[in-house]
Amino acid sequence: MKSFILLTLLSISCLHAQDISEEEINPPVKVERPILYPFDVTIGGQKAVMQEGNILFAVIENPVKPDALLEIETEAPMLIINAFEVKENGEVMAPGQQPAIIFARTTKSTKLDATMDKKPLKPGRYLINVVANGATSRVVFVVDDKSGKLKIPSLKSLVDYLKSKG
Repeated sequence: MKSFILLTLLSISCLHAQDISEEEINPPVKVERPILYPFDVTIGGQKAVMQEGNILFAVIENPVKPDALLEIETEAPMLIINAFEVKENGEVMAPGQQPAIIFARTTKSTKLDATMDKKPLKPGRYLINVVANGATSRVVFVVDDKSGKLKIPSLKSLVDYLKSKG
């Protein structure tokens, strides 16, 4: 009789274990994305990365070419990119200066030189807003300066300036 009860209990626990899914045992961990970087952006083959202690934008580590390909994760009906030049002191553009604007329809990629005014981005540091699928990712990158004469502002000066503006 004891064997029968033990066998019955073992059978019930085995059946119950089969009913439990892997997700119930190990629920998937939902990764919280930064508010200002809700989707990944890649420029010139480099994926933008959020740096520790900086919640304002993601960064492309190495300089890119003026005609580098910008890519996002999924196709968007409208891809809008606003590129703001960053001055040496970290200030984003001069008052009244217009950003470079790129519009692309039904795509997940476009080249940086596809600006509305047909002018390529000049060498220097840029802060871009990439708008796609109802969200905006902010990324900072440098357009390569082959002459070596351009004085590019540091990321620290840009972060300090943006934090000062609230």
